[in-house]
Amino acid sequence: WDRKARELSRLDEVTYCAEPKFDGASISLIYENDMLVRGITRGDGETGDDITPNIKQIKSVPLSAAFSSYGIQQIEIRGEVLLNKNNFAKYNHALIEEGLPPLANPRNAAAGSLRIKDSKEVGKRNLEAFLYHVSYTTLIPSPVGMANQSKLKKFPSTHSDMLWMLWNLGFRSPVKEMKVIKGIAGITSFIESFEVKRDDLPYEIDGMVIKVNDLALQDKLGMTSHHPRWAIAYKFQARQATSKLLGVEFQVGRTGAVTPVAKI
Repeated sequence: WDRKARELSRLDEVTYCAEPKFDGASISLIYENDMLVRGITRGDGETGDDITPNIKQIKSVPLSAAFSSYGIQQIEIRGEVLLNKNNFAKYNHALIEEGLPPLANPRNAAAGSLRIKDSKEVGKRNLEAFLYHVSYTTLIPSPVGMANQSKLKKFPSTHSDMLWMLWNLGFRSPVKEMKVIKGIAGITSFIESFEVKRDDLPYEIDGMVIKVNDLALQDKLGMTSHHPRWAIAYKFQARQATSKLLGVEFQVGRTGAVTPVAKI
């Protein structure tokens, strides 16, 4: 992937931005005139569910943000909704006390929470949202935009600066977790060091995402029919453990068929 990026960009080394691959529920947020107007799930990539009332219950999602200070009228931001490990443990404990089966992982808990009909119940679950990608923007039309152009903040030219813009506007973006590195060798070392401390993080991640940092170069590299050429996901190895076979029970069905059932 690095070789292709260098060949297409005609550079000896490409500067990348590496950040965690969050294991949560994907969302898109749309802001117009500085106000949050819609929150949707990613769905099948084209059509998602409108979950705006539930998104507004997540404290780390601002209901308004000063995008107009950058000359932006409309913006779509993509991210991930998570339930951190502590809140997930508390939620499962509450389910067990009610006699309900616990959920398998925080990702399922976050995704299920976003589809609850009662938005007040969503607020009780202490969901968090990381925002990490700007999909598109439309600018404030002239002459309104031209009148205040001298006062506008400079629009980011790199992915890392875009994350800092989101952070400064009140969003939780991975500015503390990301790292900008020139060349693939440094990226490899960073991934290895991040995987070691994976279990110490307060939330679940299942890998790292490496992106070409320069936004103009991202546009130059373009897309295939289903993924960007300027980004790639590196998945960590799946966690492994040893299971113990406690015994085998033989169940007889209505037709007389005997099925062995392992107790693990």
